[in-house]
Amino acid sequence: MPRTRFPSRPEGKSQEAGEYKTTMSTIRVQKPVIHTPTFQKWGIQQYYFLQKVQALGIDVFPKTDDFTLDDWYYYTDLDGWAKILPDLVLNSNLYKPNVFDCEDYGLKAQIECSLRYGINSLRLCIGKVPKGWHGFNIFPYGDDKGIEGLMLFEPNAGFEWAGNAFQIGDNGYIPEAVFLSSRKERR
Repeated sequence: MPRTRFPSRPEGKSQEAGEYKTTMSTIRVQKPVIHTPTFQKWGIQQYYFLQKVQALGIDVFPKTDDFTLDDWYYYTDLDGWAKILPDLVLNSNLYKPNVFDCEDYGLKAQIECSLRYGINSLRLCIGKVPKGWHGFNIFPYGDDKGIEGLMLFEPNAGFEWAGNAFQIGDNGYIPEAVFLSSRKERR
């Protein structure tokens, strides 16, 4: 990891040399340095997000009424997603069969979106594509009045439509289940 040296504080004149003596501190700079764009952000309770997903006939997992993964989900509008999604595209060279494959790409994009942008509504989705079962992401978009719709996202740079939002059914993507708990009551 690269190290950058910065002067800390002058410690006064050195009696021997008649010069100022400066000590140096070491800090670590992590790569990549991330610029967070500005965008609108709203929250919705888990119950309402679940209703939107199930209204499209998409199932959820885990199936439990005992707990929710998150009580609130934060989302943005399509302009906000246009600023976020390109940053969540992952290098296709990460692919390792049975170790880091399609659902791992979707899960990593979900985690990075939450950590970097405070948006936890980009969710891992499992569904069918022309070549069979596949992992990708689904997300809501809307405004301060609520969620207007759901769109899909492919996080693996090896796919030609990676990095862009697309409608359910486009590119042959049919979501079957979303990583969103099934609690149906409001809290």
